Amino acid sequence: MQLSCAKFRNFVLVIITIQAAAFLAYYSLASNGKKTPNPIIYMSGETLDYSGEYRIVRFYKFKGITSDFNYFDVSLATQCSINHLHHLVELLDRWNGPVSCSVFVPNQDASFADDAINRLRECYPKIDQHVTFHLVYPSTHIGDLSLAGSWLQFSCAELLIKLENYGYQNYDVAGISFPHNALRNAARNGVLTQYVLLVDIDVMPNVGLRTQFIDFANRHSLFTTSVTDMTAYVVPVFEVLAGLEFPKDKNLLLAGVENGSVRPFHNETCWWCHKTEDFDKWKTFPQRDEMNIAFTAEWDKSWEPFYIARRTVPMFDERFKQYGFDRIQQICEMYVAGYTFSVLDNAFLTHHGWKRAGDFYAKKDSDNAQNWILFNYHFKDNLMLKYSTNRTCSPIKPWIPKNKRGALVGGQGFVNSRLNAKQQLKMNIKTL
Repeated sequence: MQLSCAKFRNFVLVIITIQAAAFLAYYSLASNGKKTPNPIIYMSGETLDYSGEYRIVRFYKFKGITSDFNYFDVSLATQCSINHLHHLVELLDRWNGPVSCSVFVPNQDASFADDAINRLRECYPKIDQHVTFHLVYPSTHIGDLSLAGSWLQFSCAELLIKLENYGYQNYDVAGISFPHNALRNAARNGVLTQYVLLVDIDVMPNVGLRTQFIDFANRHSLFTTSVTDMTAYVVPVFEVLAGLEFPKDKNLLLAGVENGSVRPFHNETCWWCHKTEDFDKWKTFPQRDEMNIAFTAEWDKSWEPFYIARRTVPMFDERFKQYGFDRIQQICEMYVAGYTFSVLDNAFLTHHGWKRAGDFYAKKDSDNAQNWILFNYHFKDNLMLKYSTNRTCSPIKPWIPKNKRGALVGGQGFVNSRLNAKQQLKMNIKTL
C-alpha cells in the first residue's frame, strides 16, 4: 500500500511538472525569446457577405440615429485599411455630413481599429457626430480584439501619426487580398440617406459640394418626384502635388492647373480612365453659387468616374479584388442598366499626391490580368443574362486592313457596340 502511495505521489508530481512546463512554454518560447499571441477575443454581431469569404460587423459601436437626421440628404461612403483612417479628419471638415466608412481589419488590426475609432470620436466631434463604421475581415483571418486598448494613451496628434505610419499599403495587407468591392458594398449598405457619393478615403470633395448638391436636388425635385431617377451625377476628379493644400473651390482648382500643381486624376497612369469627364470642356463653365449639370457624357469602356446617385444604384461585384476593373465593372453595369451620366459644373474631387507609374505594388500587373479575365469572360456574360437590353459594354472589333482604316470614322476601324454592329459593318465594307 505504501509503495502504491509513493508511486501515486510520483505520478502526480510528473503531471504537475508537465503542466507547469506547458504553461511556461505557452507564454515564453525559450528557443527564440518570443511571446506567444494572446488568446483571440472575437467580435460580436458579425454577419457574412454573400460569398461567405468575409465577415462584417455593421454599424460598429453605433450610437443611434440623431434627432437631426434627414433622409433627403446625400451621404459620403468610403472604405480603407486602418492606415488611412487619418484622412477622415479633413474629409469631415469638407463634407460636414453623414459618412459611412468600412474598414478592413484582419487579425489584430481589429484591435487597433477599435482604439482608433474610440479616439477619433473623442478627438474630433464631427467624426463622432457624422461617421458610422463597419468592420470587415476575412473568415480565415478573424478580427481579433485581444490588443484593444494599446493605442488609447495616444494624444489626438499622436494618433494621426500612428495611423499614417502603420506600415503597409492597401494592396499588401500581410499577404491578404484587399477586397475593395466587398468594402464598398459594406459602406454603401450603411448609407441611410436617399443619395450617396462613394469615393476612396484619400479623395477629398470641394468645400460645399454636399450642400450645393442638396440645393440642386431640391430645385430639380430629385428627392420627391424623381424617385426613379437613373442618372449618375459625375464629379470630375483631379490630383494635387503632395504637400500642397487641397483647393476649396473651382477657381482655386483651375489656378492650380495653370501653375502646374494640379492635373486630372491618373493623368500619368491611366489618363483614359477619366478622359470622358472632358476637362477642357468642364473648365469653360465658370464657378457659380449654385450647382448645375454642365453636360451629359457618353459612357466609355475604360471610364471609372466618381458620382452621386440614388442608393438603389447597382452594387459592386465582390469577386473583384486587388487592382483592376473593380470600379469599371460597376460603371459598365450602370450603362447596361440604362443609367445616364451627367457631369456637374461646380463640383470636383481632389486626390493628395500625383499618381506615378512606379508607385504600384509588385503584383499589380498579374492582379490586373486576372481581373481582366473575370471582367471579359464572366462578368459580361452575367450582365447579358441579367438585363434584357441591346446595350452592351463589349464592343466588337472586326479586323480592318491598315491601309483602309483611315477611311473609317476617326481611323479606328471598329464597331462601337453590338447594337449597331451590322449597320457599321456594312459601312466598313463599302469603304474598303
